[in-house]
Amino acid sequence: MKINTGYVISGAAIIVLGLAFFTPLGKQFSYKVNDVTLTGASKELPNREFSLNDKDMEIELKGYNGTADANLADFRGKVVFLNFWGSWCPPCVEEMPSIQKLYEDKGDQIAVVLITLNDKPEKFVPFLVDNQYTMPVYEAVGLLPKAIRPNSFPTTYIIDKNGEVVSKEIQSKDWSHPDVYRILDELNY
Repeated sequence: MKINTGYVISGAAIIVLGLAFFTPLGKQFSYKVNDVTLTGASKELPNREFSLNDKDMEIELKGYNGTADANLADFRGKVVFLNFWGSWCPPCVEEMPSIQKLYEDKGDQIAVVLITLNDKPEKFVPFLVDNQYTMPVYEAVGLLPKAIRPNSFPTTYIIDKNGEVVSKEIQSKDWSHPDVYRILDELNY
């Protein structure tokens, strides 16, 4: 009896897809897919420290979520938590509850600035409302300076009062962790 290779390949494909979608291997599969897409792990070095000059800080921001329009330069002299995200980005969505908690706990001491990229208000505004997120969200009105333009999502910068980037994170993180709060507290003194 002769076996048709088309049936063998189709059967193998069905088994692989079944494993990917209906078993714990599926989660590992999705992580692997995310690793090779924009929303996954980046080869970029995460702790690039540099200063933002006045030109880098001149970014017009359209406010959403009850937030007034602003300019990133308005936050000069404050500790800034600057996060680039999109509602389309699973790792971004994953870290949003911890950013909300950070905003609730530290928002009166630091500037929390979330800039959505590659997203549309008709997508991200309902996302914010549905999840009861109240942190300040902005859209950049023009092009971002190369110095802070993210290569992967999410990208988060912690900027000190002098405009020095003291931390850069290029993956989702628990931003309500005590270690993060300690760093922010130290920067505020």
